[in-house]
Amino acid sequence: MRYRISQDHPAVRSVLEEAGPLLPRIHAMLRVIEETVPVQRIWLDTAEGRDVPRTGFADEAPSEVVTVLRILFRNLVQKKGLSPQLARQQLLRTEPFQHYPELIGSLPDTLPPE
Repeated sequence: MRYRISQDHPAVRSVLEEAGPLLPRIHAMLRVIEETVPVQRIWLDTAEGRDVPRTGFADEAPSEVVTVLRILFRNLVQKKGLSPQLARQQLLRTEPFQHYPELIGSLPDTLPPE
């Protein structure tokens, strides 16, 4: 069994699409991350009742989640050409943001200049 980083996740996909000549290095970096995440240690810690791994922005301040959401939202609207409404709908189906519908709902209909 092997764990992989989803290259279809909007955050990863947007970087890969704009990587240009850095694409091979980014693919190599993702592969190194996949091969070096201590999966066995995570499983052991969880099985032994130690701290459960934090996922999905657990224990993060909403401002941290909003920072990432805004970047992804801007990419979906400006680079992918989605309407703000469709971009919000996609984010509501994207891991881990589906857990933050109120933050997604607060994203603007018009984007301020970068």
